Amino acid sequence: MNPTTNDQALLKEISKWKLEAADEDSQRFFYHLDDVQNLENGEYSIVIGRKGTGKTAICRYFETSSQHNRFSLKLSFKEFPFNLLYSLEDKNFTNPSQYISLWKYFIYNSVLKMMSTNHGINSEFRMKIDKLYPEDDFQYIGTLMQKWTKGSFGLGVFGVSGRASAEKEDVKIEEIWPDLIPAMERLIVNNIDHSQYFIVFDELDEDYRNYWDDKSRDRYISLITSLFKAVSNVRRVFSDNGCNIKPIIFLRDDIYELLSDPDKNKWEDHKINLAWKKDNLRRMIAFRIARSLDRDSNNFIFDEEWGKVVGTSTVGIGKNRGKNVHSFDYILSLTHSRPRDLVRFLRDAARSSVGQGHKLISGDTIRGVDGDFSTHFREELCNEIGGLIPDINNLLSHLGASHKQRYKYEDFIGYLEEYQESEDCDPQTRQLTPQAIAKILFHFSIIGNAQKPHNRPIFKYQRNHLAINTNEPLVVHRGLVKTLGLR
Repeated sequence: MNPTTNDQALLKEISKWKLEAADEDSQRFFYHLDDVQNLENGEYSIVIGRKGTGKTAICRYFETSSQHNRFSLKLSFKEFPFNLLYSLEDKNFTNPSQYISLWKYFIYNSVLKMMSTNHGINSEFRMKIDKLYPEDDFQYIGTLMQKWTKGSFGLGVFGVSGRASAEKEDVKIEEIWPDLIPAMERLIVNNIDHSQYFIVFDELDEDYRNYWDDKSRDRYISLITSLFKAVSNVRRVFSDNGCNIKPIIFLRDDIYELLSDPDKNKWEDHKINLAWKKDNLRRMIAFRIARSLDRDSNNFIFDEEWGKVVGTSTVGIGKNRGKNVHSFDYILSLTHSRPRDLVRFLRDAARSSVGQGHKLISGDTIRGVDGDFSTHFREELCNEIGGLIPDINNLLSHLGASHKQRYKYEDFIGYLEEYQESEDCDPQTRQLTPQAIAKILFHFSIIGNAQKPHNRPIFKYQRNHLAINTNEPLVVHRGLVKTLGLR
């Protein structure tokens, strides 16, 4: 497709962009970061980032890029019965390592399932495991994982004997971890080829919603900590045996920060923090625009691609719009520098422009979309923070009633205290100190500091290790100004 300046074909294509990577053509729109290559070669095995930073897009890339010597399986825990996982602890380990055997079991089953589809594997062995992992088994992966943990699944094939024999139908899988895990390791090492096998763990935050229940939170943190320890062990065991088995964990940064383990420093060497710099975001957007014109294009220069979509290089801001900023910078200031934010804004601006019969996105359209984007931005943040502050939407409305964008730290704490005394405050939020609430809002970049000497706002998404400074003014993020009615 080669639209001319006399039609709206490009804007119509952009108006169809998807917010969820799982819903779009990843082969067409996936922007290949350098970090992906480091995941592919096994240097990294952990991807940490906030919602909207591209974890699912990378996960989707691995999920859809299987080849004759490259296999991938995604283990999604969305809508998964976590109580099943909690019931399968290995009592030979103490907290927080009691689920290591469970995670290794899932990884080994995943590898064997992929090996069963690999025609480079010895045919006799494939016939043996094909009974457990039939190629035409298109069940939801969560259902398969539940199947793997039932009774005597595969014990005969895995070579487990004695009290854990395949004939013992009432065997409990968690009672035979010491026999089962080594047996599966031997089976894989003795039969695997030189192909690459990726096991992707995604959507692990499903049970994070129970954060406020102490027992549920501790159990969940132990489960996730065990996963990191299991992946570290699996990487070492199979690397020592020359096997290209590469498990990858995708996890939200706020959950990762809750993990506490002596091994955590070791994980840092294999961890990617998904934080997008301005130049990378410009290239990502230029790539998407180019691919909207030509699904196979690999040639893109930001200024050229941006000019095909946005009809103005600057947008007026400030009093009487007397100051001009680049249109991309204007949009970026409303976001948390996440790919999803920019995709949403441009998609909505394209839809508005198409509806108005325009061929390009104008400055007026950009300012007009600002309000709707601010509402969506708020909704996404509320969904992200809801597990920690269940009434976050009410809290934001309370702050909006002040009509202020900037606060002295003490005044901001006062507003939070006032909210906690109101009827709108959830009992769980009352358990937090106002200072703790401020730190949560700062972590998610709802508020930032106005840094001296120029009072320029700076937010955590811009500097990952930034901490709230109580000696500097606090400022509400620009992207929330419209939805909160701030000045």
